[in-house]
Amino acid sequence: MTEPAFIIPLNVVKSFSATTQSEIFAYYGATAIPEGDRPLAPQPAAPFASPPVVAMAGDEVPAELTLALVRKLADRLSEKTLIALRIIAQSETRQFHLKDVVAATPGAKDYMDLRGVWSALTRRTRNILGDSKAELIWWVGDHIYEGDDYVDHIGEVAPLTHNSLRTFFNL
Repeated sequence: MTEPAFIIPLNVVKSFSATTQSEIFAYYGATAIPEGDRPLAPQPAAPFASPPVVAMAGDEVPAELTLALVRKLADRLSEKTLIALRIIAQSETRQFHLKDVVAATPGAKDYMDLRGVWSALTRRTRNILGDSKAELIWWVGDHIYEGDDYVDHIGEVAPLTHNSLRTFFNL
């Protein structure tokens, strides 16, 4: 390795929050501290419902991204695409409304103006995960219409991804 690196003793890692521990172990391909090395004091629960493991769309969940992976995802994205990620993060739950993203995006009048945003997020997610089938966003339920006009849809990201996005945007 020719670039600078950190060496963090395991007893120091044990003092980190559960979320931080999960990100560190996910980076190294592990899911937790080995059983015999668990800290004696209970760690605070992570603020998301699912276990902090990285999973792909083929595992029947949207792609789960740690904070480190969200940072990679956001790197080199357009302003328009970053706005979409921020709106997803601002949602109180892991579900968000397409119409909120349209309303927040300068120059967007309807969902068609965001095709490049969704395409960029999908390509970038697949690229950083190395999984050609990974999906960052699942569109749930039916399209929402006003008359004959498609005006909204509910999108959903994995709980870990939502938590990581909220942390990334300091929400």
